[in-house]
Amino acid sequence: EKARQLGSMQPEGADVKGTGGYTPKPVAQILGTAGSSALSAYGPGVGETQVEEKIGVPNGVVGFIIGRGGESITSMQRRTGCRVQIQKEHEMPPGTAQRVITLTASTADAIAACRSIIESMVQERMVANAASNPSAAAGMGMAAAAAAALGPGNNASTQMAQLQKALTEGQAHVTIQVPDADVGLIIGKGGIQIRNIQEKSGANVQIPQVADANNPAVRTVNITHPNKEGGEFAKQMIQEILNSKMQNGGGDGGGSYGGGGGGGGG
Repeated sequence: EKARQLGSMQPEGADVKGTGGYTPKPVAQILGTAGSSALSAYGPGVGETQVEEKIGVPNGVVGFIIGRGGESITSMQRRTGCRVQIQKEHEMPPGTAQRVITLTASTADAIAACRSIIESMVQERMVANAASNPSAAAGMGMAAAAAAALGPGNNASTQMAQLQKALTEGQAHVTIQVPDADVGLIIGKGGIQIRNIQEKSGANVQIPQVADANNPAVRTVNITHPNKEGGEFAKQMIQEILNSKMQNGGGDGGGSYGGGGGGGGG
């Protein structure tokens, strides 16, 4: 009877042994296995209004968001009352470098609070990575400025979710590889160039914040549009900018502008 009472006081995932030792939950359960009791502890209750939002984060920072033994993800859920489910790595679409995180809560404020925590963690990890890579560190300020200039919802933390939403809606998807050193040309000062591309084509153009994992010399730009012609037009505009640089004898493309995305072509 005493062992049963002690067991009811243990945190979920704990095993009652002779010394009351703690056994961490499997990572798969921490990430949000459907139907697990780990999920029911957070988010809206039965009968409550449910608000959901999907955001994308670089695959390389997921472990940092989860934390040792799930400590970080459990803490943010407890603090905000928001359920956090992270897409499993094997579910990522081929060629992508981001994982989708689904936030579920009873209020938009709880969603916003949890999203803010995650975005801060992503930024913290990216700054730490840049500090260990001097060449990347030089561009961090410009990357942040470019993302801000493109407006809310267009930073790296939402790009994958936007892409998946567009694909789900049946939009055409076109890609183009841009040399990492020329990304700044496509974005333009203050984001003016990428906005011009999107306004003229009606497409959504998403430039990743980091080079491709399998080819550090390029970044694969994702373009979505309700029809393929619109997507190809945006691609052509990007190609013309790159061709113009070559015809003018090259020059520094300003790759330190970082990545961005847009909201055209809904």
